[in-house]
Amino acid sequence: MAPIPHPKTWKGRLAAALRAGRSALALTRQQVAEKVGTSVGTIQRAESGRALPTLQMAHAIAVVCQLDRDRIESLWRKASQSGRKQPAPRARPPAQILNSAELGLALRQLWQMNGCPSLDEMERRSKARIREFGSLSRSTAWRIRERDQSVVSKKQLFAYLVACEVPEKRFPLWAETWHRVRQAESRRAAQSDARQWALTAAEAERRVREAGLVPEEPFRGGTVPWTVRCRRRSCRQVSRIRYAAFIASGLGCRICAGQPA
Repeated sequence: MAPIPHPKTWKGRLAAALRAGRSALALTRQQVAEKVGTSVGTIQRAESGRALPTLQMAHAIAVVCQLDRDRIESLWRKASQSGRKQPAPRARPPAQILNSAELGLALRQLWQMNGCPSLDEMERRSKARIREFGSLSRSTAWRIRERDQSVVSKKQLFAYLVACEVPEKRFPLWAETWHRVRQAESRRAAQSDARQWALTAAEAERRVREAGLVPEEPFRGGTVPWTVRCRRRSCRQVSRIRYAAFIASGLGCRICAGQPA
């Protein structure tokens, strides 16, 4: 058995604990692998001290080798944090989440807290509940996990929660959080559209005034007929224009367009 390269690190201590548990029961790696349901290579990597196994795998080995699961989990979490240059940002509790970025971070943290299951494992778990929530493909799981995609439906949210082994009693809390985020972002989008429309209307009014026209009614769009009045004393006529055509033509009042200023 190759020595652990850095036995005093948390990763090294975890590897040593897994080795010690197997040795105490006089089990071979092949026997542990068969009991866990994985390959010998996976057990070897978990005991190497070079690669960090998933929390799920560390738990499975601990059960087979009759180790203290809490101690193994503690070593695993310390090892998973020690390799990071900066501590990972902590997600808000579901009740405090306000936007999709915070929700995405919280969903990624659920995956991490579940021991970072593989995409294959996430897909397998979701398929077990496919009749209730639909499937969660590997690619979708990856995009949600990496915060490249927002959850688009409650069914997809529940499928992801199943894939992260979140207790079903917590599903309503996450559904409420998702719904609240969707509503908040819809309101923000509407407010943004309203601000953009106000800017467009103000710009349209400014342009027609510069051309010697005064709006007689609110601006309603570039192709909607718009009632305006000529500012020239010699004209003062009311006419109807379409703002898009007005901009394209570069003319002012159509009635007195050919008259001197």
